[in-house]
Amino acid sequence: MMGKENLISIQEFCIHYKVPKSFINSLYDYELIEIISTENTQYVSVTQIKNIEKLIRFHYELDINLEGIHAISNLLDKLESLQIEVKKLHNKIDFYESE
Repeated sequence: MMGKENLISIQEFCIHYKVPKSFINSLYDYELIEIISTENTQYVSVTQIKNIEKLIRFHYELDINLEGIHAISNLLDKLESLQIEVKKLHNKIDFYESE
C-alpha cells in the first residue's frame, strides 16, 4: 500500500472540487477510478487527480452522463494503447531501415 502522503481523502477532494461524494462513488462503481479504504476513511491516489478532474469536466461542464463517461474513458484508453503500439512499430521500422 502507498503512503498516506500520496493519498487525498475523498471528503477533502469533494470539498475542494465542489462535487458530491456520490459522484466519486459512482466513478468507482463504473470502475473509472480506484478508491483506497483505510481506518474507516476512503482515499484516492494523487496520481488519479488529473483523470478525475477530466471526468468531472465531462459530467459537469459537458453534461455527459456516467454511461457516456464510461464509454468515452474506454475509448480514450484504447486510443492511448494504439498510440503506444504505433510508436513501438515506428521505432521497429526505424531500426530496420537504419541497418
